Amino acid sequence: MTRLFFAILWLSPFLFCHAQMRTVSLGIATGVTTNFTLDEGIGQDPRYKNKYGIKFAPISLNYSVDYEGYGFIFNPGLVNVGQNFYVVNTSGGQQGTRKINLHYANIPVALKLHVIDMAFFRLSFVAGGSFAYLLQGKETVSHAQTKLAFPAKVYPILPSSYTVVYDGVISPAVSDYTMLSKQDFKSYQVFALMGFRSDWQADDHWMVSFDFRMNYGIFDPRTNSYLDKVNNYQTLYDIPGRRRDMFLQINIGISRFMEFEKKEKHTANHRQKVRSPKKSSSPKWSSPRKRKPKG
Repeated sequence: MTRLFFAILWLSPFLFCHAQMRTVSLGIATGVTTNFTLDEGIGQDPRYKNKYGIKFAPISLNYSVDYEGYGFIFNPGLVNVGQNFYVVNTSGGQQGTRKINLHYANIPVALKLHVIDMAFFRLSFVAGGSFAYLLQGKETVSHAQTKLAFPAKVYPILPSSYTVVYDGVISPAVSDYTMLSKQDFKSYQVFALMGFRSDWQADDHWMVSFDFRMNYGIFDPRTNSYLDKVNNYQTLYDIPGRRRDMFLQINIGISRFMEFEKKEKHTANHRQKVRSPKKSSSPKWSSPRKRKPKG
């Protein structure tokens, strides 16, 4: 897969040689993400409530090729994915936090359709996909001593320090209790992406870019072995339900760019034939013939 991406990177200026190439740019970018973990189990679990925040997408490379009306972008980088949730007790009070942290090496490839294309500014609609490789993954929960609404199906696996009462479970304080570690997550993910990108020419050689993208994970990030435990109620702080990761990403970058213009190819049929001057069709008059006089 990685070789395929690098092949596209190298060949992209030549794949559409029939088009008028305008700009090739190379640079770096950084940004932030806002994450949404779309988990059916968490959505139905009274122990959790949504919490929103910002995570960093610390660095990425930017390679872009633009033609007349459209272009392509390839920008591998690092990205942090996963939403956090409040832990709430049976009275609805916030008692702690459930944290989901997935760190990926992400390799997006996207098509750009130019909506506005001016000499110094370009606005493009972006759509494509990315392949992400998991570098680190962890899911933890921390909360104070409180009463939580554990599902009755997990009562048989509750530790002795958890006390079942008529309206919940009195739970001891826990700090960074590991729910999932790296081996409980799949080592790869595929994201579909779409958004907008603007490019501003700062001078004759440098360009500043702003990206806004929505990324949606195609697969459940958890392994099948972990999902089997969840579905059998063998996990203390998790209940069954499908999960997908979605994140909004805002990037700012700077790139060095070069402009090219495709040269016209002249074939034998298009060359102007150089014709030699036509010979005159009028008769040539010779000089009078000299004859000796008779006699």
